[in-house]
Amino acid sequence: MIRLAFSTNAYTKHTLTEACDGIAAAGYKAVEVLADHPHAYPPTYSEHEARRLRERLESIGLEVVAVNANTAMAYFTPLPEKLTFEPSLISPVAQHRQDRLDIFRGAMALANILGAPVVTITGGQPLSGETDEVYRERLLEGLEAVVEAADLAGVDLALEPEPGQFIETTADLKAILDEVDHPRLGANLDVGHAWCAGDDPAEAARTLGPHLKHLHLEDIKDRVHFHLIPGEGGEIDFPAIRRALDETGYAGAAAVELYTYPDEPDRAATEAFSALSPIFPD
Repeated sequence: MIRLAFSTNAYTKHTLTEACDGIAAAGYKAVEVLADHPHAYPPTYSEHEARRLRERLESIGLEVVAVNANTAMAYFTPLPEKLTFEPSLISPVAQHRQDRLDIFRGAMALANILGAPVVTITGGQPLSGETDEVYRERLLEGLEAVVEAADLAGVDLALEPEPGQFIETTADLKAILDEVDHPRLGANLDVGHAWCAGDDPAEAARTLGPHLKHLHLEDIKDRVHFHLIPGEGGEIDFPAIRRALDETGYAGAAAVELYTYPDEPDRAATEAFSALSPIFPD
């Protein structure tokens, strides 16, 4: 069974408790928790808060299927005006790379408390003008460290490609996963990102196959990287993706990611559930 979930990153103008209440009210039984401002940034979100959140989620019938550690807006003071993935594993600054590893480790500890089996991660954006060889060496070094931490934590990691990242395409992702070759490290297939990168999401699911640890769902139009509510004029073929997932035997979660709707997250959650729950029935 593939669990349909909704990410709290659509609710960045709400508290984490409010976000989870809205997600449950929309009909979901599973949630992906944003490990960043304003929800559960690991360096400042206490173990006590995490345990209280778990109790709250149990009371409203929500299972945490993933912790999203892709961004780290809260790392900066003041907060950046635009979404950022810094600090990253490929940063030229060694302290920034270490800080990103520490954030990932904190997200794993949070996942343990919440009962989440997966932490989603990214490699970073190539912003310093260095060669691909340098970025790749840093990324491999960082991933080796993070999978060692994942082994200790007993949590899986799902690496996500994204337009503008060093790892952008399905082929990029599979090459890195094949090279690291660790059972704790797999793929987070964001179907919209695959479409924007020129890939077919259903074929991407087949290509990644046993590497798949997690999914992000949203609609996309004209291969432009803007997350749309499924059914609002996008081009993603969700039934084809579901068929491909069934062929690969995938039985993890599929989290709807609509951070582009901070002013109307309840509508986004409700309409996405209406569009996707027939394809991903609980």
